[in-house]
Amino acid sequence: MRMTRLATDLILTVLLLAIPLTSAWATTRDEAEAAIAEAETMHQKAVDAGAEDSQAQEMIDEAKSLLPSRQYTKARMIAYWAVRQSEFAIKVATGEATAEEGDKAAQAESLIAAAEEARKKAASVGGEWRDTAKMIKNAQTLAGAGEFDEAIKAAAAAKFQAERGYEQAMAEKDAGFPEYMIEAVKE
Repeated sequence: MRMTRLATDLILTVLLLAIPLTSAWATTRDEAEAAIAEAETMHQKAVDAGAEDSQAQEMIDEAKSLLPSRQYTKARMIAYWAVRQSEFAIKVATGEATAEEGDKAAQAESLIAAAEEARKKAASVGGEWRDTAKMIKNAQTLAGAGEFDEAIKAAAAAKFQAERGYEQAMAEKDAGFPEYMIEAVKE
């Protein structure tokens, strides 16, 4: 009995300490709204600089749509990427983006297109894996924000998944049920 009481007290103490710490990591609605407001401000600066980017506006709209469902952390993250997207659009418009970034941008764009083509090929035979389209969208977001190295990695991973999905579907296309399953269905 004494051991049970000690264990209960220990668990209660750990929970009392851990719960307040976890709330420090959560994003509040105010933080998400502030991030969205910053994204809108930066997007307006991009529009004023003649570097409007529709993908940044789509991100802002997506972040706003997450507020009613209380997905504040995700909304803040998407708003952050919208800010990065607008900042990069301004750099491109003002000529601050370097030629190296242009080469990487072309490489990322090419790899994203190849990943999308591979995804469609896998989907045509019923082999598209669950996260491939999300990975391609993530690569597009990263490229739009000027994170070309990360976009290249994400697009390469998406292309790899799409190719493996196609191979898997083709390898399993003639697969049938084992004999014992066929017999079980007949009974």
